[in-house]
Amino acid sequence: MFDLLIIVVMLGIFVSLGSGLYFLVRDSGKTERTVISLSIRVALAILLLVLLAIGFMSRII
Repeated sequence: MFDLLIIVVMLGIFVSLGSGLYFLVRDSGKTERTVISLSIRVALAILLLVLLAIGFMSRII
């Protein structure tokens, strides 16, 4: 179950990164959608690090 949560967060990171690239190319930097998308990616990356730390400390992983 914990491994599935980590995989879902990783997939969310890839989707957010892809949408950030799409918005960067599509909008040419005129809107804030790229910044929002990449901010979500950073938040998900921090969540992933926290989940990995919890997993290693509790010996689930």
